[in-house]
Amino acid sequence: MRYAIVSDIHANIRAWDAVLADLRSHGAEVIVCLGDVVGYGPKPAEVLEAVRAVTDHFVMGNHDAATVGIMDYTIFNDHARQAIEWTMTELSPEAKQFLALSLIHI
Repeated sequence: MRYAIVSDIHANIRAWDAVLADLRSHGAEVIVCLGDVVGYGPKPAEVLEAVRAVTDHFVMGNHDAATVGIMDYTIFNDHARQAIEWTMTELSPEAKQFLALSLIHI
């Protein structure tokens, strides 16, 4: 069985699509996400949905945790803090709940 490990997608849908295509071309059967699906990029909800569609193995990253209030986002640099605040407005309650519970989706 081929495993693929991804992380730090940061809401970049174009990058995610390219990585996913590459993983599939290499025969990855199981994808494990080590977090930071959201943050910085313009498509947090779309990327989170796309990642969730192909993996049952998901670990919360610090940007994910900050977005759902599990981590204090005021410790981040200005750019990251602004991205987290914006991302908070872009995710549905269901998406936020998934992120909040993702520590147990290992």
